[in-house]
Amino acid sequence: MRQVGEHCFVETKYLGCNIGVILTHEGPILIDTPALPQDAADLKAQLKDLPSRRINRIIYTHEHFDHVIGSAYLTRKGIVAHQAVVRDIEYLQRNLGAEINRFFPDLYGQYQAVFDSVEIIPPQITFTRAMTLYAGNLTLELTHIGGHSPASILVYVKEDRVLFCGDIVDVGMPFVTPYSRFDEWIAALKLIEGMDAAKIVPGHDEICSKETVRATRRYFETVCERVSAMLSEGASLEQVVKTVDVSDTLPVPLSSEIAPQVQSTVAMMYEELSEGEEDT
Repeated sequence: MRQVGEHCFVETKYLGCNIGVILTHEGPILIDTPALPQDAADLKAQLKDLPSRRINRIIYTHEHFDHVIGSAYLTRKGIVAHQAVVRDIEYLQRNLGAEINRFFPDLYGQYQAVFDSVEIIPPQITFTRAMTLYAGNLTLELTHIGGHSPASILVYVKEDRVLFCGDIVDVGMPFVTPYSRFDEWIAALKLIEGMDAAKIVPGHDEICSKETVRATRRYFETVCERVSAMLSEGASLEQVVKTVDVSDTLPVPLSSEIAPQVQSTVAMMYEELSEGEEDT
């Protein structure tokens, strides 16, 4: 587990998302959860080496299964999230296996028994726009931003100047979903760039800097500009996906694995901008 602030730690080695640990006088607060029970057991073992080991609460940065699935292995109380998480966890309880199999069939095949039996714990404390948690000696500022998902939030540990971003920030290609909103995502990235954050913790991969945030924003803004230009000329979705080239602004080198993600982003941007034109 890597220390990123006086009270903040991050574990990046587990399957799924990064796990944040914030040490408070009232016990550790976790940011998101491990996906597998063996990883949750490893996390508990690491907490035993810290001054305060009993988990105080968990904060979900958003509703996707790789961030919320491990709550039952850790604690069932004091879970905090955006209000929209409640509905989505109800959906996951009924469809978790199908969702994992849709995105990661090999993973589902390997751990089917685990995923078919796990209970995902919904939050007991929710908010809609912003919330401040005074946790003993620390102040945690939670802000709803949307963008990557409807329930995406930021968690800022004021005293340590550490910002947990969930999947709104990614060291590699930003992972978009059918429910992503680029106007919100770009606004969130701009917000992060202006924050007094000494360390930025993404939802996956290693700790990053504001340059990673800027690179993602520039990528989305370039996609928006080039799609918008073609849309104003009456281009169809098929024409836009086939024509728009953003290889000069990608946050990672273009490859056969990256290309489908880029096309998906271009297509979703077209749909979002088209909706905006219909509303005006």
